[in-house]
Amino acid sequence: MFSIIETYAEKSETIRQARENVAEISFSKELRRFIILFFILILAISIVQFKFYDLDAEMQTPLNFLFIHLSFILSPIIIYFYITRLEKRSLRSIGFSKGNAISSTLKGLLIGALIILAIVIIGVLFGQFKYGGVDFSSGLLLIVYFIGYAVQSFGEEVYCRGWALTYFAKRHGILFAIFASNIVFILPHLGNDGFNIMSIVNIFLIGTLFAIIFLKYDNIWICAGIHTAWNFCLGPIFGLNVSGNLTHSLLKFTTSSLSILNGGTFGPESSLIVSFVVIAAILISVYVLKK
Repeated sequence: MFSIIETYAEKSETIRQARENVAEISFSKELRRFIILFFILILAISIVQFKFYDLDAEMQTPLNFLFIHLSFILSPIIIYFYITRLEKRSLRSIGFSKGNAISSTLKGLLIGALIILAIVIIGVLFGQFKYGGVDFSSGLLLIVYFIGYAVQSFGEEVYCRGWALTYFAKRHGILFAIFASNIVFILPHLGNDGFNIMSIVNIFLIGTLFAIIFLKYDNIWICAGIHTAWNFCLGPIFGLNVSGNLTHSLLKFTTSSLSILNGGTFGPESSLIVSFVVIAAILISVYVLKK
């Protein structure tokens, strides 16, 4: 499996451009530069979010939700100036391919929706999720939630896959780069409600899946699409917690009881069901897409 992933990387134009004209520096200096920019990035996003986040509310209002998630637009802006001014590399080197942004994003939305649908179906079959009806009054709010999750997902993919993965892939093997980018993917979730060991395992697996697809399809758009559909379908469509956060939803699914099978208060992303589905998706991405 690892050799197939390395083959995806070798054929990737994104990785090829990221590795052009790379200056040799010590690992400690490389890591220090990364940590400084990552800290600046997270601090900037957190400052904006803090202004709108209601600490006492069980669920953020749709308007607060929108402004909180729009803060992630800072991610591509900050990273754009960093890679073009300091690293002197192109947007193509972080996955901004031309000519396929719309088609790849749509493909990603479909993949993400199918993955979440599989998770919900399995959860229902095993008695972990219960259907509680439809709330059509939340219909108009879906637009707000979709915009918020689209911006947030795009921002996270830019700094996790587009920047973090290619930053370490410049001087190191692709497996190390995936590992490092997965750590970056996990860190912002640490303070979320219900975060536990299973959350770490599953977010790492999800990050691995996104990284493989990023390398295979050689663009950031498809990952942003999958990530958007994942969050949007899980929360505003099916009504389940997204990384510990609850939103209004069109369909009303609830968990039968808090357990490792359904993920508890963190949501399905901390469940064995997601572990199973994502591992299956990784195997498909490696062995089926290879052909």
